[in-house]
Amino acid sequence: MNLLSIILQIPTDSIAKTATTVTAAVAEQNYFLLLLKGGWVLLPLSVLFVISNYVFIERWVSINILGKVDSTWIARVNEMVAEGKIDKAIKFCNERQTVYAKVLAAGLESTHGEDIEVQDALQSEARQQISVLEKSMNLLGISASIAPMMGFLGTIFGVIKIFYNISITNDLNIANISDGLYQKMISSGAGLFVGIIAYAGYYILNGRIDKVVVRIDKYSNDLLKEIRNYKRGIKA
Repeated sequence: MNLLSIILQIPTDSIAKTATTVTAAVAEQNYFLLLLKGGWVLLPLSVLFVISNYVFIERWVSINILGKVDSTWIARVNEMVAEGKIDKAIKFCNERQTVYAKVLAAGLESTHGEDIEVQDALQSEARQQISVLEKSMNLLGISASIAPMMGFLGTIFGVIKIFYNISITNDLNIANISDGLYQKMISSGAGLFVGIIAYAGYYILNGRIDKVVVRIDKYSNDLLKEIRNYKRGIKA
């Protein structure tokens, strides 16, 4: 059996799939090599990109856990306060790890004081829990600000490279300016891409934190009303 016969026996689909795979691999390699032309600026941009994604994912998961809403649980705490079971309500709150539980527990522990003391305790703990939710958020803000500037810095170096090549060769042709143009455009695009990712992540997380803050205010006010009613019942 000669080589031509063997080739003719190969299914057409297999040949097409192999050709497609090879073409895709070559295209990916070309894109990667093209990306490397962005210069050294891509290294800090890659670091900022990794940090931004890590912070966004980690904060998203943490906010989902710490800001989880359980209406039944909240109603049960208020019911215990109405029944005068303050110690039991505190213990019930301490069994939870949500920000709402910690804020309400702080308020309940100040029940023996005046209303202003309870309110101060709720607000103080709320501020601490909000700072926990906002942990590492400043890294997203820094990435959103620095990444575009890093891209612009790469653009400046690309322009410098273009003029340097022209001055060395004393020849204005596409070969002398292509490397500088690659660095200029790729670094600018990469900087904007990382900046957009960090900027969007920052405001998405801030929106989720704002919702948690609104719930903290609502649950704190509801608890404060129950405590006031409880104290009025004792005095009566």
